[in-house]
Order: sequence, then structure tokens, then C-alpha cells
Amino acid sequence: MKILRNLTIATLVAAVSCGGGGASNSVTSPTGGNTTGGNPTGGNDTPTATNAVGVADNNFTPANIVVNVGTTVTWTWSPNVAAHNVTFGDGTKSADLTTGTFARTFSTAGTFNYSCTLHSGMQGSVKVQ
Repeated sequence: MKILRNLTIATLVAAVSCGGGGASNSVTSPTGGNTTGGNPTGGNDTPTATNAVGVADNNFTPANIVVNVGTTVTWTWSPNVAAHNVTFGDGTKSADLTTGTFARTFSTAGTFNYSCTLHSGMQGSVKVQ
């Protein structure tokens, strides 16, 4: 069952990064925002190959990504999961969703930490450079 869930998450991430997956229940937040934290990996990082994050099984996958300024990151909920949200320290927040997407465009450099306020320990970051 876990292999099937991981396959489903990988499929959703691939679909979103290729422009598929639709926009059902999507929310676009204000751009930019306050940065929090430092550079956890040190130096300049190479942007990740994806700007898509899966939401399922009390995890963000991948939890930490690196993107360029101006990139829109999309979080996609796997079907039939418990409610989760994406909440940033600057107050930007998705709705509590069980399916759908949430997108945020990052117009300034910095590290933007986020978490699901419904599940302790479910957290991630977007490093924008």
C-alpha cells in the first residue's frame, strides 16, 4: 500500500510539474513575504528539478526545495488524504484541504519555512535565490 501511495505522489508531482493536474480548489496567495531562517545547506544551492510539492501521509514531498526568484510553487494534495494546510510564518496560508492545490509565487530571495498547523512536525521550506 505504501508503494502505491508513493507512486501516486510521484505521479501527481510529475503531472503538476508538466502542467497537468488541473486547478480544482486552487488558491493563489500574495507574492513575496517575509523570510525566516537562514541557509540550512550553506552556499548557493542548485534549484531543484521541480516546483511541485506533494501533500500526503503527514508529509510534504519533497519537504525542502530550492527555486529561483519569480517561481510559483504548487502543493498538490493526494486524493483521499486527511485534511492538511500549508502555513507560512508571514501569515500566508492555504485552506484546510483533503484534495486540490495551493500555489504561491516567490518574488523575493530568502528562505520561507512552512508547516501544516494540523499536524505537529509536518514542515518544509522553500529557499528562493
